[in-house]
Amino acid sequence: MVVSKFNINTLGRFLNTQKWRWLTKLHLNNLKVNRILRPTDDSEIGKTQVEVNNLSFSEKDYRNFVNSDVLSKYNQLGYVHSKPLEYLTTMTLLDLKEGDEILDAAGGEKAEYIKALMAVSDFKLTAYCQDSLLDGKAADGIKYIGGSIDAIPLADESLDGISCHHSFEHFRDDLDIKFIKEAVRLLRVGRKLVIAPLFLANEYAEIWNNKQILKSNVETALTIFDNTATFAGWGPYEGFARTYSPAAFKARIIDNLPSNCQAKIYKVFVDGKPVPDIKKNYHQPLLNSEMKVLVIAKN
Repeated sequence: MVVSKFNINTLGRFLNTQKWRWLTKLHLNNLKVNRILRPTDDSEIGKTQVEVNNLSFSEKDYRNFVNSDVLSKYNQLGYVHSKPLEYLTTMTLLDLKEGDEILDAAGGEKAEYIKALMAVSDFKLTAYCQDSLLDGKAADGIKYIGGSIDAIPLADESLDGISCHHSFEHFRDDLDIKFIKEAVRLLRVGRKLVIAPLFLANEYAEIWNNKQILKSNVETALTIFDNTATFAGWGPYEGFARTYSPAAFKARIIDNLPSNCQAKIYKVFVDGKPVPDIKKNYHQPLLNSEMKVLVIAKN
């Protein structure tokens, strides 16, 4: 019997995905990450020299948001799930209006955020979803853009809002810095980029879960290899995640912002409590138990 290379690769991807799903179900994920990294407290965040604000929702706000066909799988859960909470946070902070042109950067093939946004909005938007796996198709009122996150094929000052959900931490090397510069190029004056969540921790760390692609950066970052780290991702973007210490965040992100930009950090609460609840959102690392969001406005 001859087994094709395609079938072997497909089987390998399937088994790898099952591995990560079972680690999560058994609460055996992010074991080393959770021992080493913790979220920053208010005094530590102050070292970033960035204005910090609170953003508060009620669970009713959340339930109203997930009460759509696009997000129905989350509405069935008895707790606030981190993913749609990120979407609700971004939608609120971008403050979009009729006719705006928006981009979800590294938004994935399903474009879940944009579909959810369009489902709950009572106005029309021109929407783009960018991801390196995409090929330029248009469907469901969304234009899908491929290419690199630091070279998005759209014109200068053509967008009214840019979002990035649970992807910024996976941008390797200097793509974090380059992406923000690219976003600033694309934004119209007075509009915003929202990155949710922002992983501020006690260490500037680079986390890997695959030794075959591990690239140590010991001169500037704490390198953590954790073969249980679902935080580092799997599949097409397998293997890497980054957390910022306050000092590293200031040096890499804030100090590299163009002079016509202003950054703010938002801490997210639901019914007065930090979110997400990691006991229920156990797919998340402990360092995300106090969700933070970065907003960059172009002046």
